[in-house]
Amino acid sequence: MFNTLLTIIKRYPEQAVLFLYNAGVFAWLQTSGQAIMDQVGLSSDWLEKIPEPIREITGASVAGLQGILQSSAWGWLIVSMILMIAIRFVKGLIKFVIMLVIILGGLYLLWQNRELMQSLLQ
Repeated sequence: MFNTLLTIIKRYPEQAVLFLYNAGVFAWLQTSGQAIMDQVGLSSDWLEKIPEPIREITGASVAGLQGILQSSAWGWLIVSMILMIAIRFVKGLIKFVIMLVIILGGLYLLWQNRELMQSLLQ
């Protein structure tokens, strides 16, 4: 089993690194989303602390916010894994652009959740 895993990692190093990155972003989005929901559930003035674009998307409801936070992590995981598989079949500049999109997209989602969490903790 371990030898098979090492063989796969050696054969597809880019996909192995991206898989670890995607799993890490997914885990962080899940835990930060849960922390945000715990904070929102405790605060009565949560609506004022949520950024305007997120308020519009969620319809200014706790259920809508919870749905967005939970679906963002799963959406990230599904889209990034599909792109990771696509990397195997493309070459050159397209491969680099797709990898860059995955990395920057994950960093953007992490930054957005961090900003949201900081605004709620104030």
